[in-house]
Amino acid sequence: RDGSFNGMGVMNPVNLTAPNNGGVSSGWTTDYVIENLLTYDRTFADKHKVGFVGLFSAQNGVWEGHNLSAQNIPNEQFLYHNLDTALLEDITGYGSYRGESGILSYMGRLQYEYDNRYLLTATVRSDGSSRLAPGYKWFTYPAVSVGWNVANEAFMEDVDWINQLKFRAGYGTTANQAINVYSTLGSLGQNDYNFGPLGFATGYSVNTLPNPDLSWENTETYNYGVDFSLFNNRLSGTVEYYTATTTDVLYSLQFPATAGVGSFTTNIGSTSNKGVEVALNATIIDNTDFTWDFGVNLYSNRNEIISLADGTERNEGNYWFVGSPINVIFDYKAIGLWNESDPDYQYIDILEPGNNNPGMIKVEYTGEYNEDGSPVRQINADDRQIIDPTPDFQGGFNTRLAYKNFDFNMVGTFQSGGTVIATLYGDSGYLNLLTGRRNNVQVDYWTPTNTDAQYPAPGGAQAGDGPKYGSTMGYFDGSFLKVRAMTLGYNFDQNLVNNLGLQNLRLYATVQNAFILFSDYHKQSGMDIETNSGFANGSVQNTATGGRTYSSNIATIGANVPSTRNFMLGLNLTF
Repeated sequence: RDGSFNGMGVMNPVNLTAPNNGGVSSGWTTDYVIENLLTYDRTFADKHKVGFVGLFSAQNGVWEGHNLSAQNIPNEQFLYHNLDTALLEDITGYGSYRGESGILSYMGRLQYEYDNRYLLTATVRSDGSSRLAPGYKWFTYPAVSVGWNVANEAFMEDVDWINQLKFRAGYGTTANQAINVYSTLGSLGQNDYNFGPLGFATGYSVNTLPNPDLSWENTETYNYGVDFSLFNNRLSGTVEYYTATTTDVLYSLQFPATAGVGSFTTNIGSTSNKGVEVALNATIIDNTDFTWDFGVNLYSNRNEIISLADGTERNEGNYWFVGSPINVIFDYKAIGLWNESDPDYQYIDILEPGNNNPGMIKVEYTGEYNEDGSPVRQINADDRQIIDPTPDFQGGFNTRLAYKNFDFNMVGTFQSGGTVIATLYGDSGYLNLLTGRRNNVQVDYWTPTNTDAQYPAPGGAQAGDGPKYGSTMGYFDGSFLKVRAMTLGYNFDQNLVNNLGLQNLRLYATVQNAFILFSDYHKQSGMDIETNSGFANGSVQNTATGGRTYSSNIATIGANVPSTRNFMLGLNLTF
């Protein structure tokens, strides 16, 4: 419960004639989760192990509240406790709300193991959600997985260099109902408009369209893997491959202003994901005085839209293109800067009529050509291209070296390929407009004597506030290799430690965000290439097209505080 009161004249800014005002609000939430588990486990003849789990689960949440506020309260001594004494016309606000959501679940899982060699797990689960439309609330999905411990087979007894070898495969379906409550009903918004003798009237308009067919999003996954440990456990690792197909993807679809309605929660289509993950750990050197351990992991993922619910191949307003990832850049492709020495400079007035100059950004023309080699049209929105920002692969590594009482640890990360978006250098951040009318980040810009520059000529062809095709200046190669942390430590001799009355004594020095070995963005800006601004907020504009240039879920590098490098010196004492 919350209450507030301001006496007469107590305002910010100060207004001695302002009326008193007060308000009160209350809200409460009730949640419960009830889960019942039935388990059964038994071993038969020492080799057969059977396990069963049955589940019933019920979850429910209710949240509600109300509020009232008024001014010109007759007796200020009662503060906000007697708001009903105010006149009706002095009621400044009131409201109430209530919401409820629940889900029921049933699950059965059977596990079987034979002689620690053959493994089987089978599961069936059914969920019912109040958030989805009538007739679509329930979804039942299975899962099954098998495993084979090859290293435990009799024919492997004499293979000493293999300590563990396990093959496994799995299939399963999962479901998702993560949408706002009452999305099936749509919503109304209150609007004031000019009408009548009082000058305005209040009405309601549709904010969100209802959807009586809103159903579960479900993902069907296949997973294959192998786990191994070799050479007396000095080399171990995992290799995994997976495919996942998601159908009836839940999404809040945004409409243009001309539609008269803001959004629509619906099942937009189908997507697929495929990926490989590899993890390796090795003890390279292991002797009395010196040891060296090294670990690395690699992963790569490819996702694409398989189909859209409306049957079309592309939805440019939301950057959805069948056959491409769900998050893409949709923009012109910069291929350099215009120079009078270019063979095709003779066509600049055809491609960029009325708004061109040497040193402006040159984008790729995708149209047809006349017989004489000249383009048939000017650059337009048809020349925008789909750019996949997904890296080829990513990963990390760690290593530990120890020599007698010294030890050194290092952790790093890397990425190959992909595209990162830096608002600091694109035209949407207003820091790289190259107009000559305001401060600008330091860049290598074009001049008649610097024609091999990276950025266009200041004060050249514009679109809106920035250079024409200025959004392309914010795209950088995403490849990098970075050392996240390094620690050097020394463990004092145990005899000395015991003489000091201690159990352990260790001195160490650590540096975090140590350095970046290579990165195009770091080389130019000096800043960390790893994103520090979350995701694109949807307000990034391409002034050449009047709209966003990339999906709102692509991570970006902003102009806010970059990652810091930290140094730490420490002493560990154990008494």
